[in-house]
Amino acid sequence: MNILKLPTKRNWLKKPKLKLSALLLSGFISPLSLAAEDLSEKYAFSSPDQNIKIKLAWDQGPSPVYQISYQGKTLVTESIIDLRLDGQQSAEHDLVMIAKKRVDETYHLPWGQFNSAHNEYQSATFNLVDKTSQSVISRLEFRVFNNAVAFRHSFESAPELSGDALYEVTDINLQNDGALYSYRGERDPLKLASLKQANDRALQLPAMFFSPNKTVLAIQEAGREETGLIKLKTKTDKKGLSIISEPLAIEQLPKTTSWRLLQISEQAGELITSQAVLNLSPESRIQDTNWIKTGKSFWDWRVRGQSYADHTYALDNESLLRMIDFAANHNMQYVMIDANWYGPEHNKESNPYTEIDGLHIKDLIKQAKQKGIGFILYLNDKASINHDLDELFKTWAEWGAAGVKYGFMKLDGDAKVKKTLKIVELAAKHKLLINFHDQPIVPSGMRRTWPNWVTREAVHGQTDSRRSFTPTGFIEMAHVNALAGPIDMSNGFFKLDGLVESRDYVRSEVYSTVAGEVARTLIIFSGLVILPDAPEEYLAKPDLFEFLQQMPTSWDESRVLSSDITQHIITARRSGEDWFIGAAINEQGGTLPLKLDFLQAGKNYRVKVYADAEDAHFKTNREAYQIFKIEAKKGDLIDLKMAPGGGQAIWISPNNEGNK
Repeated sequence: MNILKLPTKRNWLKKPKLKLSALLLSGFISPLSLAAEDLSEKYAFSSPDQNIKIKLAWDQGPSPVYQISYQGKTLVTESIIDLRLDGQQSAEHDLVMIAKKRVDETYHLPWGQFNSAHNEYQSATFNLVDKTSQSVISRLEFRVFNNAVAFRHSFESAPELSGDALYEVTDINLQNDGALYSYRGERDPLKLASLKQANDRALQLPAMFFSPNKTVLAIQEAGREETGLIKLKTKTDKKGLSIISEPLAIEQLPKTTSWRLLQISEQAGELITSQAVLNLSPESRIQDTNWIKTGKSFWDWRVRGQSYADHTYALDNESLLRMIDFAANHNMQYVMIDANWYGPEHNKESNPYTEIDGLHIKDLIKQAKQKGIGFILYLNDKASINHDLDELFKTWAEWGAAGVKYGFMKLDGDAKVKKTLKIVELAAKHKLLINFHDQPIVPSGMRRTWPNWVTREAVHGQTDSRRSFTPTGFIEMAHVNALAGPIDMSNGFFKLDGLVESRDYVRSEVYSTVAGEVARTLIIFSGLVILPDAPEEYLAKPDLFEFLQQMPTSWDESRVLSSDITQHIITARRSGEDWFIGAAINEQGGTLPLKLDFLQAGKNYRVKVYADAEDAHFKTNREAYQIFKIEAKKGDLIDLKMAPGGGQAIWISPNNEGNK
């Protein structure tokens, strides 16, 4: 049995024992009059391009069912969609059509993978009613996009019904068996080779299902504000999934669930740049977003302990000043200081209004600001026990800080969701960017609502937890973890040999190549690209560092040109007339074709390639690379030769002399 949230804490994968009389809901939402066309007990509608069709029926059993087809083939067979009182089916539930509409709009994005979003869909809204009492249980809305189906329950004002709850019963029954990948926190995604054989497994979102008919189905949630994260559960000996959600305490109204989002495509890569998650989230609540600037940031954490000829990096002023100076001189926008700068981070008595000996935070912030560099301060959630975050953020903003990296929030369920959003709102109030770390909530498109929420970890960061993802693991995360929105993966190491021995907080090897590291910073989208290495390492490879210097962090257009979750991904992003491309491959390496059919016709382009050396390897020869230039035009073909576990980055710009 699947459930929405209760006011009391309990294991929400198990059904609590509650009682509720259906009669109490009689005044919940007043039923609207039923038009004659809605008496058929069936309804069907399509995406604007007619590729996706959804059918609803409520005439064959106690619960309504839905079915989804894609390009004429059934993808999701008849599946229950319902809410039940106390988890029990006391009466038959029907749907009553109350509204339908078509929306086609375009809106501006202050930053992102695109400069604007196109929101086009067909919608149908129903009252979910108890057939016996005619009381309305919820308002159920469906939206069908050209690449997605979304639905949610909403609720209006009601009398106090203390202790009562509704339970969600939503299934996703697949026509065919196939492989499924799901998010797994700080580990690479969990892979189920056969959904039918994966009996009774609890899975996190987002998830990506690969049907043998070449259709890809991604499952996630959007617009999450008031409820905890939903999960999935496999069924025993069936090709299907159930949505698992917390019980819904119906006295906490008005309320909506998050959108349950099913994204559909023939190409997995197309879903990574889909705008459906954003389109399903509320509009920006920040009226003036001009102060919100994306960028690239240096980060002191992974560098601590590394010695060079004249300096050993530590938590001190000199180390931070070196990073500030380097950032100012090399087209970087931020410097981020990590844990323990105001005392032991996990000690609730540590005071975030002060700093440890040897640090002068306000002076660092001032000097950074004078050089055009924003300074981002780390904060452990423990500080919220003894300190009011509104007052703290106000103080930090007065110091001149540009943002907050927030770590180790220990809550769960809807309490974690609500506190996260409250922190983002407080940060916006004081014009601070936010980057959540240490198992934050998975993105759900709320960066549209709060665009100062520029990134979050939501992924296993490189070298953390004494384990590091493999090249295949990276490709899987680039498909699954990146579905939900911008993530901070901290790619971009230029020193790959001897990291564990020379750094205090590098706990495992980074299995990549240096060219692959550059490509990964482009492939993984983030409003704040965190560079984890020392300035000296970037200075030692200035020709390779050029790509990171030139690469923007907000884009006019983004495309995944080619991808295979088991082998590779190739991503292209455009800023103005320049294109930046990143490609990564698994442990086998290989050569992939790149057709430049996305370039403008009639123009000549300069192409600079930052590639693995011929003998590069993700374990044995990680820092070997080569750079070369060619000229190209629309339709040309480039062979991307990548080392085992490696990658390639490409910068394409108009050849103005050639075009003359």
